[in-house]
Amino acid sequence: MQSVKLIFKYNFFQYVWIFIAGCYLGYAVETIWCLIKNGYIESRKSLVLGHLSVAYGMGAVLLTLLLVNFEKAPLWKTFLVSFVSGTLVEYICSWGQETFFHSVAWDYSHLPLNINGRVCLLYSIFWGFLGVVWVKAVIPALSKIFDKVHIPYEKYLIYSYLAFFLFDALLSASAAVRMNQRQNGIKANNVYEEFLDGHFDDKKMRSIYANSVRTDNE
Repeated sequence: MQSVKLIFKYNFFQYVWIFIAGCYLGYAVETIWCLIKNGYIESRKSLVLGHLSVAYGMGAVLLTLLLVNFEKAPLWKTFLVSFVSGTLVEYICSWGQETFFHSVAWDYSHLPLNINGRVCLLYSIFWGFLGVVWVKAVIPALSKIFDKVHIPYEKYLIYSYLAFFLFDALLSASAAVRMNQRQNGIKANNVYEEFLDGHFDDKKMRSIYANSVRTDNE
C-alpha cells in the first residue's frame, strides 16, 4: 500500500476534488474567454444540469496522475509528457463526441499542423506549458491544501457528488442521443423519450451546447 501511495500521492477522494475543481475552473475559463472574444456569455458546459466542463476535469486528473512525481524532473521531460498526454485526451474527447453524439465542440482545421481538426501543434504546446505550471505551482499548492484542509463528512459529500454526476452524465447522453433521433425524424417511442422531448428539446439543447456543431456522419 505504501508503494501505491508513493505512486499516486493523493487518495481517491482528493482526486475527485481535483476533478471537480478542474471542471468548474474550465467552465469559468471557457465562459470568460467567450465573453472576451465574442462580447457575450454563452454556455460552455458539458452536461445538461451541472455547470461543468468535463474535459478540463479529466485533464486536471490526468496531469496530476502523470506528473505528481515529476517535481524534480527536468522541465523538458515534464513538457513532453504533458504535450503528448494532453493531445491524446483532446483527440479522444473530440473523437468520442463526434462518434457517439454526431457533433463537434471545436475544430482546428484552420490551424497549421492539425490532425483531423481535433488537435493541432499550437494547443499541444499549450498543454506542454500547462504541465510545467502544474508541476511547479499547482501540485505543490494541492499538497498544502490537502495537508491543512480536512472537510467534515468528506466521503458522504464525494459519494453524493458522484451519484449526481453519474445521473447528470446519463441524462446528458440520453438527451443528446434523443436530439439526434429527432433531427432524423424518429418519434418518441416511450415515456422517457417523451420526457426528454419535453424538457430538453432542440432549442434547449442548442442553448446548452451552443459551441457544438452537428456533423453529417450518420
